Amino acid sequence: MKSSLRLCAAFVVFLVSFCVSAATIWREGEASSRANVTRHPWWYDQVKTNVLSGGAWMSHFDDKKEGVAEYDFEAAEKGDYTFWVRANPLNAKLSYALDGGEWTLIDLQKNQRGMQNIAGDNKPDLRFLAWAKVGQIALAAGKHTIKFKFHSAGSHHGGLDCFVFTTEPFVPAGTTKPGAAEPAGGPADWFAVIPDDDKFSPDSVIDMSKYIPAPAGQLGFLKAAGKDLKFEQGTAAIKLWGCGANLEYGHYTQPELTQRAKFLRKYGVNVVRQHAVFDDVTTGGKLDAKKLDAYDWWFAELKKHGIYTDWSVFYHFTISPEDGYDPALFAELEGKGNSRDTYGVITVAPNLWEIRNKFLVTLLTHKNPYTGLRYVDDPALVVVEMQNEDSLFFWNPLGQLSEPNPKKWPRHAKQLRQMFAAWVKNKYKTDEALRAAWGQLREGDSVNAAELRVMSPWELDGKGPRGPFAEQNKRAGDCIQFLAELQRGEFETCEKAMRAAGFKAVSVTTAWQVGGSATDPANTWTDTVGGMIDRHNYAGGGDGGHGIKEGKVNNDSHLAHPGGGIFSVGMKQVEQQPFCITEWTQSAPNQWKLECAPIMAFYALGLQGWDASYHFMESGIRMGDGWPRESSYVTDTPHYLGQFPALAFALYHGHITEAPIVAARRLTKNDLFTGTDPLKQDFTKGGFDIKTLVNAGGTPAEAFAIGRVTTSFDGGKSEQPDLAKFWDEKNKTIRAVTGDLTWDYGRQRILVTAPKTQAVIGRAAGESITLPGVTAEIKTPFVSLIFTPLDDQPLAQSKHILITALAQDKQTGTQYSPDGKKLLANGGPPLLLEPVQATLKFTGSAPKQIRALDIYGVPTAKTVPVKPDGGFAIDGTYQTYYYEVKR
Repeated sequence: MKSSLRLCAAFVVFLVSFCVSAATIWREGEASSRANVTRHPWWYDQVKTNVLSGGAWMSHFDDKKEGVAEYDFEAAEKGDYTFWVRANPLNAKLSYALDGGEWTLIDLQKNQRGMQNIAGDNKPDLRFLAWAKVGQIALAAGKHTIKFKFHSAGSHHGGLDCFVFTTEPFVPAGTTKPGAAEPAGGPADWFAVIPDDDKFSPDSVIDMSKYIPAPAGQLGFLKAAGKDLKFEQGTAAIKLWGCGANLEYGHYTQPELTQRAKFLRKYGVNVVRQHAVFDDVTTGGKLDAKKLDAYDWWFAELKKHGIYTDWSVFYHFTISPEDGYDPALFAELEGKGNSRDTYGVITVAPNLWEIRNKFLVTLLTHKNPYTGLRYVDDPALVVVEMQNEDSLFFWNPLGQLSEPNPKKWPRHAKQLRQMFAAWVKNKYKTDEALRAAWGQLREGDSVNAAELRVMSPWELDGKGPRGPFAEQNKRAGDCIQFLAELQRGEFETCEKAMRAAGFKAVSVTTAWQVGGSATDPANTWTDTVGGMIDRHNYAGGGDGGHGIKEGKVNNDSHLAHPGGGIFSVGMKQVEQQPFCITEWTQSAPNQWKLECAPIMAFYALGLQGWDASYHFMESGIRMGDGWPRESSYVTDTPHYLGQFPALAFALYHGHITEAPIVAARRLTKNDLFTGTDPLKQDFTKGGFDIKTLVNAGGTPAEAFAIGRVTTSFDGGKSEQPDLAKFWDEKNKTIRAVTGDLTWDYGRQRILVTAPKTQAVIGRAAGESITLPGVTAEIKTPFVSLIFTPLDDQPLAQSKHILITALAQDKQTGTQYSPDGKKLLANGGPPLLLEPVQATLKFTGSAPKQIRALDIYGVPTAKTVPVKPDGGFAIDGTYQTYYYEVKR
């Protein structure tokens, strides 16, 4: 890879030039003799020709010479022109000089749109293109000359596909040109979604900002009140419905961040998660005054717009020798020089927690100059997470530390063995007592041993220990107890430090999993130190991992597996504590991902009573282009943020009734330390992020669709009513105990039949479906069709209804294999949406007016005709996914 990047150090794409309109100059390169470039055939072979329309790929080999291209163009009239370029944004520097003027650097990151990998092999190297908005340029009528210069650090590499000067409204999407009229759609025609900056029209029907009081913090600090979250001065339990939204230091200007805050609030987001705070406010592991000031401003701006903040403070915490950690232990931490990473191993090193707690207290007691408050005194900071995705019981670190002769962290492993030996001596006192508990002792086993081996995740299987420790359940149980008490003690130390510093809101320990299933309930028990239990889970994606590329697609639908996939983490809900999920998404190119946000709202936060949800993750100031950045983790799409207004409205108004407990798994502390899994459910299967439940005789995952499933650790009688009253296994349907929801996993669909919000989610093509407030005859194979009574009345009586109608999406040019298990071509922006084709008829009075809304929720001139019987049809001719109904 390194040799290829050096060989093809600089590249420029040149196509044919032409003019689009009198007030637009559109230039797709021109192979000028003054362009300092040479064609390289290998790169040309690797280019996706459908993207570049047969253009030639150019490259030069002189690492010391800057690539310069010069063009002549003519402006038909005087005016202020918006200047755009389509260029390579990765590690590239591109400057321009207009009419012999000074060189001006183009910021290829800000105002970026439509990032696209153009490599034929789709490898994630430097072969990308994206649109970047350069700014407003005043041009006189007549001829002009513009030069472009590539002067990147890495051998001046760069790519220029196109540049545009236009006075027309223009939102770039792929190769679409200014003034190009979008063709009228037929009923079944997929339509393009090309978003621009939201103007926040007061006429927007989807604007949820009125339900998010500003500034945040008016009702005091957020508290854990039994199983719920409540503000000190509030009376009702509240739901946090949000997403990750990092500052991304240096990426946005303050006006752009203001736009972003308004954008999130409009779509119903009342909380964001900053992940990880340490990374965004430090340089080299030390607080950076400029970065901290930038974050202080962002926090204050979110607060001003009514949006609360959750801190995921640490992921990778780095230390230096002056932090005072034992030099011999410091030397074996990962990293070089004076900066070493504590990830993983920190869970077995109490001294590292003490060092980190000092940093956390410093951050919490820092006074934000933009709010005038220390963070501990600011009720807009609602949650602090001690550690992101780190557990002593996970393979990293326990897999390495438990090896007889570990290559990684050998001194830390020795320290852990010594700690275990001291714990065993304190518990058993004599070898006779130890033998009575453990049975036949292995060589070296003694209460007087200086070290005792800790068992590995593989050996701590839920059915009982295996490998060299097979049949030694009590030894396994003691190992689990020792590790659990160690981890819980570290959490308690952090909790004490936070509270002593004055922190008043809700704490979370960590969201991570275990490596051996016997340890899972004990791991959850350690998390009860915090005020709220947290978990992460993912679904979808494919061979691209964190990105999207051709190859295998994880194309399963949750609708075939009630309580499975992402929602299997519901089994971790603790009976008398709030529960949240701070990272989740069903990633593109999964074709059914539109199902996930409704399930999260209606079942997880609704029926199950979860208290907070943060989609992972948001990073834009508008709806994104195509599958934005070809990333697996994007909130800014119609399937996620586009459904948030309807879902947030239902949650904030309590439209889905919370269920009573249908499965209460009440354990004692001793149950956790038997060496087996008392809950008989294994979450260790699946991938690093994608965790699945393998039931081994415990509560079935399908109970998630019936009512609340909880765990507790204070004893008492477990409860599990007859689930057959609600679960028709023959017909594969599950009815919620509240009657609001039905999960038909045979047909792969969900019906929401609550009095107010109602919906059809999943496969319903060719059927007439009757909900209490509306009948729907649906043609589209897979839909999310949500009916929201905006006057908060029962749907049958509502006078003002929002219809959110979404089906599958894909990028322009995307191709799947016939079975959907392979992505054959990524395609690129713009995003295409399949229209929902349905004939609808509301119960009660007929509609007086039905208007198609644009993607910002603003009414358009398109109205939907109403039949004499009150029925009407929606389809692709309206090219929208929002409709407003007035009766």
